[in-house]
Amino acid sequence: MSRTDIFSIPYAVVSVRLILLCTILFIAFWIRVQGLEDLPAAQFTETDGYFYYWQASLISEYGELPARDMHRWLPIGRDLGQTLNLYGYTLAYAHKAAAWIFPNLTLYDVCLYMPVICFCIGLGALCLYLYHTYGLLFSSIVGVLLATLPGSIERSTAGFGDRDAFCLMIGILAVTTYLVSVQAQRRCIRLFWMLISGFIVFLGGLSWEGFGVFLSVIIVVELWRFLTSETEEGLGHYTLWVLTFVPTLWLASPAYRNGYGFAEHLAAFVLTPPLVLLGMRVLRGLLVSKVGKLRPHARPLALGLTFVSSTLALGYVLIQHSTFINTTVPLSQNPVMQAMTELQAPNFKYWASRYGTVVFFGGIGSILTPLYRWRGGGVMFAIPIAVFTLTVFFRQPLDKIWGEDLGNFLFGIAIAGCAIVFLLLAGRKTYIPNELVYIAFTFWFLGWIALSRDARRYDFFIGVPLSIFTAELIQFLSHTISHHFKRYPQTVLRAGIAIAMLASLMFFPLLGAHATHALWTAKHMRAPKPEDANVKKAFDSMKIELPNTAIVAAHWGYGSQLNVLGGVKTIIDQDTYLQNWILLYNQHVHNATSENEVLEYLKTHGATHIMLTGKDPSHSFLHGDLSDAFLPVYPKKDFDNTPIKVWELHYPSDIKTDLNYLKTGFPEIDDTLQLQ
Repeated sequence: MSRTDIFSIPYAVVSVRLILLCTILFIAFWIRVQGLEDLPAAQFTETDGYFYYWQASLISEYGELPARDMHRWLPIGRDLGQTLNLYGYTLAYAHKAAAWIFPNLTLYDVCLYMPVICFCIGLGALCLYLYHTYGLLFSSIVGVLLATLPGSIERSTAGFGDRDAFCLMIGILAVTTYLVSVQAQRRCIRLFWMLISGFIVFLGGLSWEGFGVFLSVIIVVELWRFLTSETEEGLGHYTLWVLTFVPTLWLASPAYRNGYGFAEHLAAFVLTPPLVLLGMRVLRGLLVSKVGKLRPHARPLALGLTFVSSTLALGYVLIQHSTFINTTVPLSQNPVMQAMTELQAPNFKYWASRYGTVVFFGGIGSILTPLYRWRGGGVMFAIPIAVFTLTVFFRQPLDKIWGEDLGNFLFGIAIAGCAIVFLLLAGRKTYIPNELVYIAFTFWFLGWIALSRDARRYDFFIGVPLSIFTAELIQFLSHTISHHFKRYPQTVLRAGIAIAMLASLMFFPLLGAHATHALWTAKHMRAPKPEDANVKKAFDSMKIELPNTAIVAAHWGYGSQLNVLGGVKTIIDQDTYLQNWILLYNQHVHNATSENEVLEYLKTHGATHIMLTGKDPSHSFLHGDLSDAFLPVYPKKDFDNTPIKVWELHYPSDIKTDLNYLKTGFPEIDDTLQLQ
């Protein structure tokens, strides 16, 4: 009986498996809603949570987002054509749908629980796919690990409010539905799942600029199929898959047509790779069909086309490298990006605290898997993966031994080695079971961990491959150990050994005992924003005392919080849309040489009020003696001795505006401002 023929499985067996899956999902959900009772009303535990709540509020009120958000980044507003806004629409319309059943449900409630719901949907889909591919034990190990890993909890808890769990869900759905389609035997089933995968990629492309990493996993798998085949079988399905999201994304979002800033290279990294691969497949098909001498050399021809395309892609990256300074976070040297703690490189303690020994077992599993899958050929792959793993997870202690430059060099060599071995292995003639699944999650592992090496915020996405390769290692060890005890029932023995190893990873202190930190992570890893209760009181006062037309200048980290909690407009915020404006704010407000400079800068932005908090530097010009142009309005008592101050601005008649205070660094914007 085939494992995929679920209708031939006895009802009781199906029920047990569904109960197990539901139990895993319940555990994941229960962990992630812990500590919710300690979250103050109307607050989130992440600053961007306010941003998406703000977007969803606009959509709920007007039915859609405006072309420009004129509540922030004043005086020009935030160009929403350069953002990918699906999550805001999802929140707004999920609330409208849920309100039919639960009339008392608020939009805030939906925003509060959406990260948990999205994570559980993604986890459920992954477990179902792995069950039909590897079996119940394997999928259960992965599910339990993902449900309890602190690194997979922090950004998927209730109250987090950001779109990370939503993007992970879409990434899992896109990759797994694609793998289902290529593994399907019937053409109609393959077509159905291919179209579903393409549509999900379209949704992902409207959700996040970084979704291209998930898309690259699929592209790598399709490239593997291209390199290991001699015919263009499935070209029609792949073409339909590409057509479901490439032209639609181009039409749906201006960010793909004329992107700048963070969206400058969006089309190049999301739309171009699938089109290039489609072109290579079509070209090889034409050459092989028209030139008889090339038919026996279909694989070398595919390798040559891949090499040429890769060289052109590398050339593009090298030519455009200077433009990544402001648009690609891991390469950025911008002081604003360097000030964001979530974009700092993780150290050894960080990995251990968030993943226990799973981070190491997963790394070992990624090294061991090609060895027992590809035997001799797998050694070539295992070596660069081992170097890659060492230079990421053990980066800090190893850099102290051999220096950061050598560590970075070895890391680059490891990535290049993985790419080269990938091409060499594609030339072999044999096929291993589920090799496409292995290829997919290996490059999921490599892609997201490479990004996490320099920016810790991306480690949320590495839990999936770490859990899968940990399950691979546990399964391999259980089979190896049980082989020495042939007198006992092998199925029961293997399951018992695997469960014992899983329990040890989760609860044994010497092996990290990550599960014992799960509840603490959900309750305490993220504090309510704003963390300072005095700042929250100031926001509450603004909501009552100030008109909604007020424009408050403040530290950029409080931008969306001011919009939502204070009900006012802002000139900079944590969206970091115009990073140069944040630098100019520090230069002409905190580091100003005269009060006139401060007032000219603020008048140019149309600010009506300015706020000083503990986030601002102690040497700020605002800490000095200010003229009557700065009228204290909050707090009304003991103003001089409070760390939180709000002034109303009364500009003297001689204060002028100056377009130099609006320099963005983007010619598209600066030229328009000059014309205006």
